[in-house]
Amino acid sequence: MSEEATEKTGMAETAEENFFEEDNFSMGDLLATLVDLRTLPHVILLVILSSVLYALAQGSPTGTTYSAIGFLSLSAAYALTAYLTQFDSVHRYVRVDGLGEGSFFQSLMVRSLRAWSLPLALTVGLGIVFTVILQTNEKMADWLPLGLASLFLIWSAGQAISFRSGTGSWLSGSEAARDRSLRSGGIKGVATTHMLVVGGFTIAMAFLFGYATKSGSEIGATTHFTWISFIFLAIGIQAAMFYFLRELLEGVSATVGGARFALTWGIASQLFVTWHLTSAWRRLFEEPSAGGMIFEEAVLMVFTVVLAIWALSSRSVKRGGKIFTTDNALFWGLSFGFGYAGSIAMITRITDLFAEGSLATTMGFGHLVTAITLLLIHRAALKRHDNLLTVSRNAPVAESETSTKSEPTAEPEQEIELEEELESDDESDFDDLDDLDIPEPVLE
Repeated sequence: MSEEATEKTGMAETAEENFFEEDNFSMGDLLATLVDLRTLPHVILLVILSSVLYALAQGSPTGTTYSAIGFLSLSAAYALTAYLTQFDSVHRYVRVDGLGEGSFFQSLMVRSLRAWSLPLALTVGLGIVFTVILQTNEKMADWLPLGLASLFLIWSAGQAISFRSGTGSWLSGSEAARDRSLRSGGIKGVATTHMLVVGGFTIAMAFLFGYATKSGSEIGATTHFTWISFIFLAIGIQAAMFYFLRELLEGVSATVGGARFALTWGIASQLFVTWHLTSAWRRLFEEPSAGGMIFEEAVLMVFTVVLAIWALSSRSVKRGGKIFTTDNALFWGLSFGFGYAGSIAMITRITDLFAEGSLATTMGFGHLVTAITLLLIHRAALKRHDNLLTVSRNAPVAESETSTKSEPTAEPEQEIELEEELESDDESDFDDLDDLDIPEPVLE
């Protein structure tokens, strides 16, 4: 084997590793960070203050304005705290240590006050700034709540984007999805399995929420029409997706790994779509219980924040970024959490004032936005994985292997260009915050 062939083979192997590189910051690492007892007080603070500010927003117009100031200040304060934790003194200060000493609850309460002091002090300072601006510009009393409410649409679409970036990248990097062996059979097997799984899930969701949770007296012609219509709509959306993407799906399914990814990603994403459609259907055409709805939205908020933070943190850690790190992931999550809760509070208040809306209607609309966004970006996930397999399959090979390889080869320079293009496509879901020129802190 010549030195040139050896060098090209090595570059091809390196390129392939980069295409399917494992995250240095796994989902397990993130979950361990989020449930760490040393940062538990901040999660408790999120629950308490979000509930108080939500109630304040539903009162007078003045209460709505100051509730918006509170949510914005808390969100910005925890974003600043996330960055400041790069300093060792701040990193220790905002965590609770020594909970085993004495009474657990007494120790937790006392030490929580210390851990809260920095983000709350930043919140007060930012709140004063917003209040001064409010006094100098009366229009801010209307624009602050409206601006925060508009974030609800961004959050709803962001749920789909974070799901695609997190779940899609994880499935694409699995061993089974990397298999570049050619296959035959088209997409019939993929489509049949997909439709059986998603169709069965759709019927199960309709039965659970349309019939199982109701008494016999509550089930009538309206119930039958509502949920049978839902089944036809949800399954029709899946059939339409296969129809419009059939050419791309045939190309992706030409390899064993591509077919596996098309199936696993298709099922995962469309189950998520169907769940959002079910939630929207219930909120728009029925009256779900307030308790159940709040619980479901709380679970969704946690799920969304976790996926968003994982997608941002894993990329930042892998690239050595300064902003999103393993140590500050929770604080970024809290910043997003306060922003998400604030947008829900504001848009609920606004729809109640101007459109006689309700929390259920607002949430239903948000679920529709998420489902539609995920359907729109489904093609991008398939296309990216197909490109990864194509580039990897066309990588240069050693001279001793060229006699048995009939597939075209790519020069190393082409490999690098394609890799950079794919990385750029993958990162288009989020702003590239790591390119900001932020000085390195001096650790104590």
